[in-house]
Amino acid sequence: MTEIESDICRVDFSDDTVYSFLSNLNNHQKIMPSQISEWWSSDTEAKMKIQGLGALHLGLDQCRPNSYLKIVPIGTAPVNLYIEWHLTNKDGACNVQVLFFAELNVFMKMVAEKPLKNLANYMAHKLNEAIKGS
Repeated sequence: MTEIESDICRVDFSDDTVYSFLSNLNNHQKIMPSQISEWWSSDTEAKMKIQGLGALHLGLDQCRPNSYLKIVPIGTAPVNLYIEWHLTNKDGACNVQVLFFAELNVFMKMVAEKPLKNLANYMAHKLNEAIKGS
């Protein structure tokens, strides 16, 4: 399993606010780049197409209030992957890191690792702005 980590980003909101935002998958569209299309979501599920990767149907799997969320594929996926969000309270704000775990063969790793790293960083860095706009 390949592990892809985002930068650790400071979000100017409490861990409770960040957790509340992330635990509703409707909000995740606000932190997605333009390579994501055909978005559909509910509180606990999201479907999308990722340019170069294909269609994904994801759902909330595990949640620990104010500290951790795990999002996993529902049904078949072009790549077996899951996403973790790690939240840490830091002086009234929140440090956030996104991790992707993906089963990638050697060819897929060469093709997908950099775009997934870019996606993880985009999502983490976009979070502060997205929560402000909510």
